[in-house]
Amino acid sequence: MKKTKEELLEAIRAHGGDEPDDFTISMLEDVADSFGEPVEDKTEEVESLKAANSELTAAKAAVEEAYNALKKAYADRFTLKEEDVEEKDDEPEEEEFTETFDSIFED
Repeated sequence: MKKTKEELLEAIRAHGGDEPDDFTISMLEDVADSFGEPVEDKTEEVESLKAANSELTAAKAAVEEAYNALKKAYADRFTLKEEDVEEKDDEPEEEEFTETFDSIFED
């Protein structure tokens, strides 16, 4: 009959009694190590997470740079001197029409 890890460890503990000898302790350790959860290679996952973190860090820096530029531009609009602001006329300039009597009959 096939036994589970816990059943094997219990049998070894029972065999060793209250004061297990070195061999019993060694057997407990060997069974625990042999039937332990397999250690998965997480290198690929770690590298993937590092790459994603680098991308997020770069994106964060770009967003912060754009945000700071917008903040500065917004603040500047309140602190510009009057001579720095270009005045705009609401009405377009009209051309002066200077037609003379002689220019009417010219071809």
